[in-house]
Amino acid sequence: MGLDEQFTLDGIDELDTQIKLYQMGIESFSPYAGSGKVDMIIRSENNDLVRYADIKVCTGLRKGANVTWELEVGFFMNNVSYLILTIRLPEADETMEKHHFVLEAEEFLKIAKKQKMKVQDDKWILTVPFSDLQVLNNQSKSKKIRPLSRSLKKYFDNWDCLLEWRSNDV
Repeated sequence: MGLDEQFTLDGIDELDTQIKLYQMGIESFSPYAGSGKVDMIIRSENNDLVRYADIKVCTGLRKGANVTWELEVGFFMNNVSYLILTIRLPEADETMEKHHFVLEAEEFLKIAKKQKMKVQDDKWILTVPFSDLQVLNNQSKSKKIRPLSRSLKKYFDNWDCLLEWRSNDV
């Protein structure tokens, strides 16, 4: 493994996500780190009931005017799965702040079908204009964002869905 391969943004985003989950009180572990499919598993314990869910963290890369995430199709399994799509956006003070789209895999599949998302080399290719992400970050009421961006809007920094999963008894 080359020196630059050890410190990719994907690895940093996975670690940051694990830290965020820990701060939220969600137990997580990473038996599959670097496998390309599942990055970590979260655990919820309620009395005698223990449940698990898979998480895939995917880093968005800016290429010109767009941000692209590539997500392996094989990630979608039979158990509960969540996607966390990370992106760095400029704030008012010109610093770069990390943001996340947090959603259940089932919701992603509905969006992919509705938006006719491409699959290339066994990967979902999700491309969103950077300007749309800036509109979401500024919480602007602008209607001038693409349909795909509008579909993802309610999942922007949506960490509550993981807390809801943790608190469910079923």
